[in-house]
Amino acid sequence: MRFRLLTIGLLCVLAAGCGGGSGRLSAAQYRARLAAIGHEANQAQRKVGQGLQAATVAGLSARLQAFAAADDRLGTEIEALKPPKDAEAANAALAKAEHDTAQAVRSALPQISSQKSVRKALALLTANTAGRQAGMELDAALKRLKALGYTAQS
Repeated sequence: MRFRLLTIGLLCVLAAGCGGGSGRLSAAQYRARLAAIGHEANQAQRKVGQGLQAATVAGLSARLQAFAAADDRLGTEIEALKPPKDAEAANAALAKAEHDTAQAVRSALPQISSQKSVRKALALLTANTAGRQAGMELDAALKRLKALGYTAQS
């Protein structure tokens, strides 16, 4: 999921005093927050990638649960941003895509966790159509943000 390059990170916390309040973020502030989001998304992606190399179904399930929790947290933090007016719709779409990704993973977990082998569990994960749909939502939101000049990543 290379397209997943947005997640709220430490910069968001550090920059909270810079235009947070009730006003909108400036374009530069929003870009900085999206860059921080990208950094944290990459970390979450690396961790779930390690889970895909798990030796046990329980190990894989634990990584997927952590990934879903991170995606939900990110979606909530993205929702809380007050982006420039022209980025409102893309920001909302990005937050929704993060929540949808978390939901897709969570809905697949019972079936994945019940598998006897990691290979079978990974096959179910790969076949998860809700996960693919959420990935396309993420791609579309990132593409819109890139077209608006808020991120160089897609």
